[in-house]
Amino acid sequence: MTSLASLVDGFRQRHGIPAVGAAIVTPAGVGDLAVAGVARRGSPAAAQAGDSWHLGSCGKSMTAALYARLVESGAAAWATPVGALFPDLEQAAGWDAVTIDDLLVHRAGVPANLQWRELDAAARDRRPLREQRTEAAARVLARPPRRAGHFRYSNLGYTVAGAAIERLAGEPYEATLRRLVLEPLGMVEVGFGAPARLWGHGGRVAPFVRLGIVAGRGRAVAPDELLADNPPVMAPAGTLHATLESWSRFQRVFLDTSPGFLAPSSISKLVTPVDGPGRSQAMGWAPPGPSLGGVAMGQQGSNALWNATALVDSGRRRSVLVVCNDGRSSVGMRSARLAARALAEVGAGTAR
Repeated sequence: MTSLASLVDGFRQRHGIPAVGAAIVTPAGVGDLAVAGVARRGSPAAAQAGDSWHLGSCGKSMTAALYARLVESGAAAWATPVGALFPDLEQAAGWDAVTIDDLLVHRAGVPANLQWRELDAAARDRRPLREQRTEAAARVLARPPRRAGHFRYSNLGYTVAGAAIERLAGEPYEATLRRLVLEPLGMVEVGFGAPARLWGHGGRVAPFVRLGIVAGRGRAVAPDELLADNPPVMAPAGTLHATLESWSRFQRVFLDTSPGFLAPSSISKLVTPVDGPGRSQAMGWAPPGPSLGGVAMGQQGSNALWNATALVDSGRRRSVLVVCNDGRSSVGMRSARLAARALAEVGAGTAR
């Protein structure tokens, strides 16, 4: 039987990745875990099993689950018009026909991201994050939704969803996520922004990032650098870091024998793809591509310095996590194939 450790180290060496980690997740916990490589390229410090990795857009599924928790508590409702979530903000026509559900499946007609000058300003902004997110939502609502109902992957849409959660909960998004998702699941080794010990690595040609392409083996980026992560205002879209063990606790919610953190109807709502013009996507989850056999659903995230992948098998009995401190686009694509291979070839092992 193929070992997870041999898959991980072979993958790292073939593709010149500083560090790679992977875990097989069962309903009982982590069944197998392997890490290989170094904290940053050129460093002798080895990556360790307890290190934290940046999860990128895999955090979107946590934002959606957080909203589901608010719904189950009676503090929120599905299908609420976006306009109704921000009654005090001036709004262009059309937002009463767009719902929170549309935001969470990328069909709300919201631009993909803040503009580049806004991203730069947000990275330097020291105002309270609730104030920043309200301002971002106000800018979005000031213009009509563009082609609502069509798929357009939108980090800004999740930022607006985070602003809505803050209004519903009466506290910052980060505090609500910890109170309703992270702490109940025992996810103690989780934080926001770039992790401290492992460093992310970008591409060699920076302009490619603007096109969504990160190519060439770039330098290590220290966690205190301005470009080490997206601005904190974008946390609802994905600025979390976590250990593999902590992340596995969230992934277990979506296995078929999950322990009841969310009602089955809520889980179905979160993982069922919405069809329509463009790509089919659920709330932080997507159906697998044709090359990923034996997979029910998956998610990937990257902030151009890291890559994270989670796949759930077709029986929803196991999932696999793969993380790399390398943001190259090719690494992201190959990570998905590595994850599918691990699901197919590695035994579940004994839960830790």
